[in-house]
Amino acid sequence: MDLIVYSVLFWIFAFIFIIVRMRSLQKSTWTTVLKAIPALLAAVFAITSGSFTFFYSLLFLALLLCMLGDIGMELNIIKGLGLFLIAQIIFTSNFFIQSNLLGLSIFPLSIFALGLIGILIFFLFYHRYLQTSEETIHPKILRVIDIYAIIISLTLSTSLLIWLTSNAILGFIPFVGVLFFVISDSLIGIREFHHRFQYDRVITVFTYYVAIFLLSLGAIIFIF
Repeated sequence: MDLIVYSVLFWIFAFIFIIVRMRSLQKSTWTTVLKAIPALLAAVFAITSGSFTFFYSLLFLALLLCMLGDIGMELNIIKGLGLFLIAQIIFTSNFFIQSNLLGLSIFPLSIFALGLIGILIFFLFYHRYLQTSEETIHPKILRVIDIYAIIISLTLSTSLLIWLTSNAILGFIPFVGVLFFVISDSLIGIREFHHRFQYDRVITVFTYYVAIFLLSLGAIIFIF
């Protein structure tokens, strides 16, 4: 799929859904499908822009699971979170495996370790923040959130690892994409388990779409 065509289609559907979400919070089958279209386009772009190698196949699978996660989140937040958890595991595995195949060295591994420690510290404080909610969060839900936080921390640090290992000029773009994923998911946690804030649903959806779009560009940024 051509990058320009993909970008135009992705953001047309993304902004249509954002406008719909701004006007109404009522969920329906057609709005659920509409929400998932950008991630589906991202998955198609990933598999058609690269070759059918292991890296691009896993990128496609992870983005496809994000699409299913979009649908899941509209039905049940825990089910949706589970699908996104699997997607993050695949992103992480893909980035780490490819980095290892390229040949790991001390500098990228050191930055990877520092990045992982940094994001885990952030999520430690985030965990404590959620516990200050006026409504008690069920321990099982909090445990799922913590597991997801660890996995997305690995996704972020491995996206940094593959950028430094591959020496791709634009390799920072998928890393920024995962950062937006962290922002979006953190805001969703605050919205669902701590407090509502102005334009919360619009902001979380927009940052999520930015994340998916930037991650999908890995299909043309990395040449494996």
